[in-house]
Parts: sequence; C-alpha cells; structure tokens
Amino acid sequence: MSDDFNIDDYMDDPDFENKMEEYRTQTINEAIDINFDNIKEKGISEWHLRHMPKQELKELKATLIYMTKHYIDFEDYERCAVLKTELEKLESILERVS
Repeated sequence: MSDDFNIDDYMDDPDFENKMEEYRTQTINEAIDINFDNIKEKGISEWHLRHMPKQELKELKATLIYMTKHYIDFEDYERCAVLKTELEKLESILERVS
C-alpha cells in the first residue's frame, strides 16, 4: 500500500465532491426510473398491499410521493398519473387499516 494516498485530499477537492453529488443524483434518478418501470409494467397488487404491515404501507406511500415529486420537477405528468393511480390504491387500503 502506498503512503501517498490521503483520503483528505479527496474530501477537500471540490471536483470530487461535485462528482460524488452527480453520482448520487444519477443513482437516485436511475432507481426511480427502474421502480417506475416495474410499477407501470406490473402495477402494485392490492392483495399484496392488504397483507403488508402498516409501517411498510406508510414507507411505500412516502416512496410514491417522492417519485411523483421527482417527475413533477421534470414535468413528466404522464408518469405522475400512473403513480397517482397506485397512490390512490395504497391510500384506500391505508384508510382501512388506520
């Protein structure tokens, strides 16, 4: 192992921080798109939702809201409509278990 490596050199480098932020953003965007594609293709099963613990339902709701806000920022309202349908399904089930 080389004695020349110093993590602080990377942590203080604005280019490194910018690249890490870009990577983080890209990773989140890709995850949102992958999740959306799965939701669009398969939907979210009402049966599965009815059998999920309440906490998981709340977490899924937060995820769908986050995804919707993401697509609103990009003015991709067709995707928002797909997510809205699934969110309404989820909220209907959440009302029954509250």
